[in-house]
Amino acid sequence: MVLVTGANGFVGSHLTEALLARGYRVRCMVRRSSDLAFIRDLPVEWAYADLRDGSDLVQACRGVDAVCHCAALTRAPDEETFMRVNAHGTEVLARTALGTNPDLERFLFVSSQTAIGPAAGKDQPVDESSVPHPVNWYGQSKLAAERALTAMQPSLPATILRVSAIFGPRDRDFFSYFELVKWGLSLYPSRNEQRLSLVYVHDLVDLILLALESETAIGETYIACGYEASHRKFAETIARAMHKRPLHIVVPDAVLSTIALWSRVQTRLTGRTPLLNDQRIVDMRQDYWLCSAEKARRELGYAPNSDLETAVQETADWYLENGWL
Repeated sequence: MVLVTGANGFVGSHLTEALLARGYRVRCMVRRSSDLAFIRDLPVEWAYADLRDGSDLVQACRGVDAVCHCAALTRAPDEETFMRVNAHGTEVLARTALGTNPDLERFLFVSSQTAIGPAAGKDQPVDESSVPHPVNWYGQSKLAAERALTAMQPSLPATILRVSAIFGPRDRDFFSYFELVKWGLSLYPSRNEQRLSLVYVHDLVDLILLALESETAIGETYIACGYEASHRKFAETIARAMHKRPLHIVVPDAVLSTIALWSRVQTRLTGRTPLLNDQRIVDMRQDYWLCSAEKARRELGYAPNSDLETAVQETADWYLENGWL
């Protein structure tokens, strides 16, 4: 029995399907208000709990053999909210899981490359030995969660996956790239050749399963990535998949600063954080979000199953078939 937190979300829903296909029983931890469109008809157990206040976590964790913790806030109005949910919520969940299941076999935490921070140069990708220097609140909260889990070892059989930027069917963040290309635009935040590491969601799920089932992975941290591309190359790959020829536009830094200021005002006025907010703009200003998955390849046998062109094509096809584009 595997408990999947955030099971209704982008990564969680794909992972839930893969676990079921592999013969696991799955308990999906969701909130009462969660949109269950991707998993509603799956043969799973349901657990209604909330990391924001820790409610009903004991019932969610009772009787599970492993936890795959995918749930996280990726947008929040302030640093305290990120820390309360992503850091403190993760620690409370881990302690609850271990307290209700002394023989817990694994606590797999889906962290983020942002917990380490950007690379110093295009030939210097970060890896598991890099000194963390997160540049935004999200990364800081993920790093704090990692440190809390590490402090609970060896009692807690934890595995941490630091995941690069994820794309694929059902994703709403990179969907904006596809939508812009459909409109005939491709926007870049800098004239520099900004490069980033990417991972296709199906490859990430494969790595989660490898880590979940490997004794070697207990107590270890791995980076999850699959491809390296510049923003322009990624946009051009999307354009080929959609048979478009977009206009490439560099967004001046002054415009980004204005957007960052307006996002703060918008958050105060509405209580909701927009997708393009000041924290995301901090990310966009970094030249090299590059990392290496060599350790996962060496120790777990991880390797992407598709090339970038195929993965982007499959993603575009899903958006089109499901009426998103």
